[in-house]
Amino acid sequence: MTTSQRPLHDLSRRDCLELLQYHSFVGRLGFVLDGRPMVLPVNYLADADAVVFCTSEGTALGAVGDGNQVVFEVDESHPLERSGWSVVVRGTASVVADPGEVEALRRGPLHSWVTRAPERWIRITIEEVTGRRLGQR
Repeated sequence: MTTSQRPLHDLSRRDCLELLQYHSFVGRLGFVLDGRPMVLPVNYLADADAVVFCTSEGTALGAVGDGNQVVFEVDESHPLERSGWSVVVRGTASVVADPGEVEALRRGPLHSWVTRAPERWIRITIEEVTGRRLGQR
């Protein structure tokens, strides 16, 4: 077994957005709940400006609301190759309130794995996105 260094590469914004949009479908949302840090998995959709997920009121994720600062992370790893990537989004959460937009989201491809009704759609603006890749470029 060798102990050689693995190359670590910073990813461009474009590369980060591509990985976020097309190479992962479950991410982890980091937020503060009752003054304590919390991280929970969510399935999501993303475009160049935002990440959207569905939850319901009365849940820990449902406590995320307008103006909350959050982080969102997606990754992929290949332990045997000691390689992988990670993308982190920092942004502000808001409840999707426009009835037309909510209806479009309901008809779209994203469906919560848990929530039935009533749905609470949350948007995270992508204010900052960073990423790194370990191993082959």
